[in-house]
Amino acid sequence: MSVRQRISKRRFLGSKQGLLFLVFAAVIWTLSALSDTYTTTVPVQLKFISDAENLVLSTSKMEVPARVSSTGFSVLYRRIFPREIKLPVRNLPIKNLENPVLNTAFLFRKYIQNYGSSNQILGFVPGSISLPVSPAIQKSFVPTLASFPEFESGFHLITPLKFSVDSVSAFGSKPVLEQLQKAVFTLSTQNPLRTNFSLEATLIDSIAQLAHWSATTIQVSGSVDRYSDVSFTLPITIGNMPENLNLTIAPKQVEIKFAAPLSLLPNLDASSLSAVVLFEKSNLGQLTVKITGLPDVVKQLSILPPNVSYFIVE
Repeated sequence: MSVRQRISKRRFLGSKQGLLFLVFAAVIWTLSALSDTYTTTVPVQLKFISDAENLVLSTSKMEVPARVSSTGFSVLYRRIFPREIKLPVRNLPIKNLENPVLNTAFLFRKYIQNYGSSNQILGFVPGSISLPVSPAIQKSFVPTLASFPEFESGFHLITPLKFSVDSVSAFGSKPVLEQLQKAVFTLSTQNPLRTNFSLEATLIDSIAQLAHWSATTIQVSGSVDRYSDVSFTLPITIGNMPENLNLTIAPKQVEIKFAAPLSLLPNLDASSLSAVVLFEKSNLGQLTVKITGLPDVVKQLSILPPNVSYFIVE
């Protein structure tokens, strides 16, 4: 080839006409290549339908490679838009639930039933696949709260918290539920409380995602009252004292202080309370004072003094 011919060729390839020629040539080559027949693999999507109560799906979709003999056009299309086979879990021929395996000959028959042999499918590459299913169990939990409700200063809960349900049930795979010990709920955002309340509590997301739950939201309620400081002076009585022992204590009375709901104060007086020490010989010669008759809802109880000294009179 002469120098003039080489220069002319470079000028042609660098021109618009040359570029169009190269594009046209590439298109012709691509069409020719795609028209040829190839034996290769394409993905087939399996879509599992959860309809078996004794099995739980860990995923609803998976892909399995299938070998086909078809044109490049068909292969390219099936790789971009994979065929899908819907598989109800109830109809899967699973022999061992602890090790669920499916023979791909079953998938081949399903594929032919759905699409015929128009795509020249030869079969699936693996002889068998592990299924994303596991045996299901049910487990019940007593609801618990991640944190206690917050109350305004001076206000307290006067009854135990009440839940709208006594228990919630989880349905899921055995390995997961065996490790799950609690059903923990979080209360909806709220300001500090000062009145009776009923709040919605939601199961923590990380727990809710582990299984199917009978309830992921519950109601939590309680009664609230303002508390007031109360004090009484009580005489001390001695219990468990031997009959042949002459015993005296000092001091003979104690002062108690506590916080109680305002609604309780009209019915609360010193006659319903007792300060008691139970005799038991001690090297220190002291007995611990115990208060009886206090309602369960009182808080911040203090006893002054908490101990009294005892003396045996000969």
